[in-house]
Amino acid sequence: MVQLEPNLQLVLQHLTTCGAVLPAEATAAMDHSIPIKRSEAGLKSLVLWGRLLARNGKDYLIAEGYNNATAKGKAVSFEAKFYFSQDGAKWADLPTVDADTAARAVKLRLQLSGDPAFQYTVDDAAAGTAAPEPAADSEDSGKYVVTEVQRLWCTIDSVNNATAVQPKGYFIANAHNQVVPNRLFSGLEYPDKLESYVHRSAALEEGKGGGLAGDVRGSWSLHYDSFKGVAVLRSLLFPGYCFYYSSHDLTWGSLYVGHGLQNNDLVFML
Repeated sequence: MVQLEPNLQLVLQHLTTCGAVLPAEATAAMDHSIPIKRSEAGLKSLVLWGRLLARNGKDYLIAEGYNNATAKGKAVSFEAKFYFSQDGAKWADLPTVDADTAARAVKLRLQLSGDPAFQYTVDDAAAGTAAPEPAADSEDSGKYVVTEVQRLWCTIDSVNNATAVQPKGYFIANAHNQVVPNRLFSGLEYPDKLESYVHRSAALEEGKGGGLAGDVRGSWSLHYDSFKGVAVLRSLLFPGYCFYYSSHDLTWGSLYVGHGLQNNDLVFML
């Protein structure tokens, strides 16, 4: 029987050595709050996406949920919804952000403040700076305001675009072009190779080759423990993203724990 969604306890068990650690109080609270939020939001799936670290210590716990994933050729489109919490008990919606705001948000190279009401000023011609009392939006001055909540969504989107790993062959498209778990999935033939894993947007990719091996060489670290039958992948482009796959019980999952900043020095590390 294949898993329908990752199990948080198994994810933490396999990824603790990667730094994927959560406060005990928050973990206990999420055992109840996430199922409740999933029911309230009417979602088919809602799982913990990760933990974004903040300057003031009030880190953001992020949950990702969706109802349907549709296939468009070999590409997969997930209608994901995101929620954030700072205690693991109460969850607030993360609204989507338009393309212009997202383009400005990526200029910010500061760690998140930990205050959802915090605002940043972004100069279209330069990197953003934090501003406790930012000026109002002004197209004439070339300065714009980006809120912490908007930045949260943009950070999650950036990490997902570069990571969001799944085992190859775990999902298939049904007759209605909906992407569903492959109940005939019998495991990965070569769990120790990057070719066996794909990005979520390419979940229907088949055959040999491709997968994460097509990413920038050196942007992924893979360790396979043949005794335990567990593979662990780490992203060097977004340090803090980890993924595990167990060949014994055919479970998998991922978690991001970090500042949400891309490693722009990767090219010098290769």
